[in-house]
Amino acid sequence: VVSSPDPKHFQAPSRDPMAQFEVEKKEHEIKMRKMEQEMEEVFEMKVQEKMQKLREIEADLNRRKEQMKKTLEQQQQELNNKRRQFDEDKRHFEDEHQKYMEEVEATIRAGTMDKKGGGKKKGK
Repeated sequence: VVSSPDPKHFQAPSRDPMAQFEVEKKEHEIKMRKMEQEMEEVFEMKVQEKMQKLREIEADLNRRKEQMKKTLEQQQQELNNKRRQFDEDKRHFEDEHQKYMEEVEATIRAGTMDKKGGGKKKGK
């Protein structure tokens, strides 16, 4: 007679040792399947937690990407506006400079004509 502190493992005196071994073997298999199932559940839960964390990180990265994109677009727009203003100022400057140069040339021509024309007028 083999006695065990666990009542499930109590061996009746009339039981065959092979039969007892088979019972214990089945109990062990059941226990192992249960442990395996629990481990699978824990594993699946951890995988789900990791996947959720990855989704959160991805969403955060997407938000940051969109914010950076908006900032870049805004900076591009500001740069385009400054470029347009610069081009306008440059054209205005070139127009004014051209007018000034024409006035200077006209003044020089007028001064040269006066010198040439002034001598002829004195002679008449």
